[in-house]
Amino acid sequence: ERSRGATLALMAHTACKTIQEGDPEVSEAIDFARYYGWCTNAIEARVASGLSFRPDGVVIVAAPWNFPFAIPAGGVLAALAAGNAVLLKPAPEVAAVGHELAQQLWRAGVPRDLVQFIACPDDEVGQRLITHEAVDTVVLTGGLETAQLFRSWKPSIRILAETSGKNALIITAAADEDAAIRDLVRSAFGHAGQKCSAASLAIIEASVYDDPAFQRRLADAV
Repeated sequence: ERSRGATLALMAHTACKTIQEGDPEVSEAIDFARYYGWCTNAIEARVASGLSFRPDGVVIVAAPWNFPFAIPAGGVLAALAAGNAVLLKPAPEVAAVGHELAQQLWRAGVPRDLVQFIACPDDEVGQRLITHEAVDTVVLTGGLETAQLFRSWKPSIRILAETSGKNALIITAAADEDAAIRDLVRSAFGHAGQKCSAASLAIIEASVYDDPAFQRRLADAV
């Protein structure tokens, strides 16, 4: 929370994030920190009651460029809460944002040998990192092709992957048309459309679609 301004400035500089779109990303990372802190306490309570618990070991968080702060924060904090050591590998385009996240965690008291920051290109060096025998799990946010590439490198890899999709927004005759138009345009073109949840298709009931006034208002909004 105390580093919000510096984080926003860095995202604007490296990823061209607008303040309006970057600010919720910082808030999401804060929510992750609170939630996974609670999870850690819950796990410890269960272990104290006699349940066994075994972390994976070493987890790589391979983070994307389009949400350079919230997504890596979620991956790193989840892995920590589950008792793992973490290697944070951000996308090369936004390595500075990943480094800022690592510094914030270190300043908060997370040991440097528990969360390590690795800036490397997406070439044979990155391949060596992803396939290293000491790595137990890879957390990936990126394209489906990237997940498939990782598995082709190492068929036995344990990978938790959130990959790209194609998303539709459905508008029926019962919808508030002004709200629907606003939501469709924001989903399709917010973040320059560079997010996995962007609406790339609108499915519109015929009575709405055939209304020239609706089409005109949608075109004006776009």
